[in-house]
Amino acid sequence: MTLKKGMYNQKSMANVKWRYVPLTKSNGPTPRPRHGHRAVSIENKIIVMGGGNEGIVDELHVYNTKANEWSEPHVSGQVPENGVAAFGIAVHGHNIYIHGGMMEYCEYSNDMFMLNTHTWEWTHINITNKDLVCPRLGHSFTLVGSTIYVFGGLSCELDDQNQFIPRYLNDIYTIDIATGEEQSGPSWSREDPAGDAPCPRESHTCVCTKDANEKSGALYIFGGMSSKAERMGDLWRLDLAKMIWIPVIAIGLPPLPRSLHTANVIGNKMYIFGGWVAINQKSKNKTVFLPEKEYKCTNSTACFNMDTITWEPVYTEGFEDALPRSRAGHASAVVNSRLYIISGRDGYHRAYNNQTCFKDMWFLETDKPPVPNRVQLIRASTSTLEICWIPVVTADAYLLQIQRLDNSDVNEWYDVAVVKGNSLVVSHHHSKPSSEDVDDNKPIERLELAPGTTYRFRIAAINACGRGEFSEPAAFKTCVPGFPGAPSSIRISKGNDGAHLAWDPPANSNGNISEYSVYLAIKNSQSTESPSSLAFVLVYRGDSPSCTVKTTSLQNAHVDQTNKPAIIFRIAAKNEKGYGPATQVRWLQDTKTSSNKRPADKMS
Repeated sequence: MTLKKGMYNQKSMANVKWRYVPLTKSNGPTPRPRHGHRAVSIENKIIVMGGGNEGIVDELHVYNTKANEWSEPHVSGQVPENGVAAFGIAVHGHNIYIHGGMMEYCEYSNDMFMLNTHTWEWTHINITNKDLVCPRLGHSFTLVGSTIYVFGGLSCELDDQNQFIPRYLNDIYTIDIATGEEQSGPSWSREDPAGDAPCPRESHTCVCTKDANEKSGALYIFGGMSSKAERMGDLWRLDLAKMIWIPVIAIGLPPLPRSLHTANVIGNKMYIFGGWVAINQKSKNKTVFLPEKEYKCTNSTACFNMDTITWEPVYTEGFEDALPRSRAGHASAVVNSRLYIISGRDGYHRAYNNQTCFKDMWFLETDKPPVPNRVQLIRASTSTLEICWIPVVTADAYLLQIQRLDNSDVNEWYDVAVVKGNSLVVSHHHSKPSSEDVDDNKPIERLELAPGTTYRFRIAAINACGRGEFSEPAAFKTCVPGFPGAPSSIRISKGNDGAHLAWDPPANSNGNISEYSVYLAIKNSQSTESPSSLAFVLVYRGDSPSCTVKTTSLQNAHVDQTNKPAIIFRIAAKNEKGYGPATQVRWLQDTKTSSNKRPADKMS
């Protein structure tokens, strides 16, 4: 074995990095350009709706971040008529709530709707005191527990489209959406927090702390446009336990005042992107700045640490093609540790009223990938070990390392390959690559596996922010010459009497296969530990490459929760010399499916 230690350098990675998501390479109908739309995330999907571009948009699109696929589900029920823009949106479980917004010029709404994303059915929420909250747009609509907080926005002073007099708001209302299921309908409550309130504004942002609930936590409000048509850069905290407004004086350099930006929480940090910012005009003496007169869009990113009350510097690549174009009125949503932004307008030629809306999507990689689950064995031979691992959602590639277990006191870890997929055949057929290109499975050094030898593997996920921590090691042994290989192509289906398993004989049987053994991982005191410490019991032994594991046995099975819930089996073959290595397989237990067939996890 002639491998190099620690070849992959994780310190060269950037802190955060924007990544372009080409819509032309996505499957399904993509949303058209727009601004004033909204986006939310549910699990690994992003739902985009509303907005405007040459009229209000009434379409709804769903983006599957795992499959890179767009869809336009058919909606039913009490669908909001003709769409809406600059509205409030919040997610509670699998339900999406929207409120207010602009239906057409100078016509604002105070209606509230709920969309069930399981059935895609709209429901108009019957609020008993609906008119307590006046129609508005550009307000914040923030969910905390089961309570939604509405703050600020823009309303119309007169109910006359020909006499539009804008009214900027700084009122705050709450509504408990859980009470709507118990009573005739939920109702608004006017809140009157102590302390000086933020000045009236619209197109600001509001987020809640990660652990916020009805009795603790806080809301953070940033920026917006005031009644003086000025963009603001102030930051406010609403303490929900004491119900008091607190102006925030944070450490660090704050972002420029802005409106029509987005703010999203990832972990303990609030990320702000884009929006309208002022272009300061210099006076003749070139030392004094005059009041702001012009505005432009920005593509700057800011980060506020809600634990340390600090504006943290954000380091992104400086060249133009590596960053989203400057924009305002875009939509954003968070999936795992990635911040996605969709569309928005560019702000150019504003005086001529011909701004352009983008048809694009980007995401900001904000953190290194989490620790992967342990590497698992697919099959073994005398000179190869085919291994795999459960994919990490935020990983672009993986660094695989190997350690040979022998009698020496020190066994070093060596880099095997940088892999884009989630499986690899480790054998003697590898050759040294010319670069660390992660587009293909390219080994780092030549490697030859010895027969009948135990090797340990570990893996770390890599993305634009760097390399994450390594997984727990997993040990596998190559076959001894003459012994059979491991069974392959495991199929598992659910029957009335239990689980039906079938498999193919080993590719290298080295003689006649006389019998097979199937083992089931069972519950024991170590069932929450790593897979290597699980207890297995024999549930089948025979010459047929198929069997049925009875329901009574499955009731005692250990359910692995490392990814999706799964039951673990091991299957081994025997020839004249004895038993060879076992194939381990995870049988997914998807409780959401109504099918009586549950697939084996082929990534295990």
